[in-house]
Amino acid sequence: MPTQLAGGCACGAIRYACSEPPLGMFNCHCRDCQRAGGGPFSPLMAMAASTVRIDGTPAFYTAQASGGNHGTCGFCAVCGTQLFARNPDRPDVLMIKAASLNEPAAFKPVADIWTVNALPWVHFDRHIPKVFKSPPVLEKDDLVRF
Repeated sequence: MPTQLAGGCACGAIRYACSEPPLGMFNCHCRDCQRAGGGPFSPLMAMAASTVRIDGTPAFYTAQASGGNHGTCGFCAVCGTQLFARNPDRPDVLMIKAASLNEPAAFKPVADIWTVNALPWVHFDRHIPKVFKSPPVLEKDDLVRF
């Protein structure tokens, strides 16, 4: 893994850098990630929010998420690149969309999450665990590395 994970949007208006390693890296199969990204799942890095520096001003969209919670998606208002996701109940965690990394090959998923919503035509990597809903790192009061 690079010493510092960094990335940004397609047009360069928003850049970010992470000063610590991720809490976990996940392929999220929830319906909200499917809709937001237009694909069968979203590769996400869970980061301690305090370790991410954001240069530029992302736009945020908040909507009711699966299970009645609210989810917030962060994106570039200029080019539309999806960059972030967060749960208002977990302001200490910022999810970064792995495709926005300068070096996306640094993304190494440790689990498929929200597999309850996985599309039937998705082929899973049999070498990583499957989590029916949310992994422990994303549960309230449980900020630990997965």
